[in-house]
Amino acid sequence: MSRLAGKTAIVTGAARGTGSVIAQMFRDEGAVVVATDIAEDDGVVKLDVTNEAHWDEVVSGMDQVDVLVNNAAILHLGSIERTPADVYRQVLDVNLVGPFLGMRAVIGPMKAAGGGSIVNISSIDGLIGMNGISAYGASKFGLGGLMRCAALELGRSGIRVNNVCPAGGNPAMYAQWFDQMMAFMDETAAYSANRGIPGEVPLEGIAAAALFLASDESSHITGADLPVDGGAAAGVYIGGINSLE
Repeated sequence: MSRLAGKTAIVTGAARGTGSVIAQMFRDEGAVVVATDIAEDDGVVKLDVTNEAHWDEVVSGMDQVDVLVNNAAILHLGSIERTPADVYRQVLDVNLVGPFLGMRAVIGPMKAAGGGSIVNISSIDGLIGMNGISAYGASKFGLGGLMRCAALELGRSGIRVNNVCPAGGNPAMYAQWFDQMMAFMDETAAYSANRGIPGEVPLEGIAAAALFLASDESSHITGADLPVDGGAAAGVYIGGINSLE
């Protein structure tokens, strides 16, 4: 497989979950992948996406940068009333400022190479609202705005910018709230069931969307949201209505 042959990619948040699957899929398609994460792990370059110096260090050590996947993100669950301001700022810093710093770091090398592709792993929570995720939702809606501005700004330099918007993703993001969420598991199960294609979205499906946007197959796609959500952002499926006459 060689859809990314000759390309070098940076993938953030690549120590586990979605980022790890994206990094491996890119390698399988011929890319040289610089997998980064704030967590110390074998085969992963340490990168705090909120740290400008870290970005400069990673990019300066590369001969070329053709693809950037901004995947690193954090989640906070809780009502607006119960969300501390410092937590809100932290989520925005990682999920929105981080991709901004990443974009800024790779623009120079991409322009020098005649173009590139920036893929942000956003969320359907950046397309539709949901209670209890004010910080995360705001960060992902903001990422949509950043993506559109960047697509217009960078398109004439051959740099494309798009968002992948999955439903679900890395289960570890929910780990600290898992026991509390068991109390309303019926509601969360219904959320997954009431889609055009019910059930959880596999990480491989998210990675495949990122691969498409990173590859030359999407050479005329920029400024776009690509939902990978089983139709969740399209609306709600109510099965019984189909039986009415």
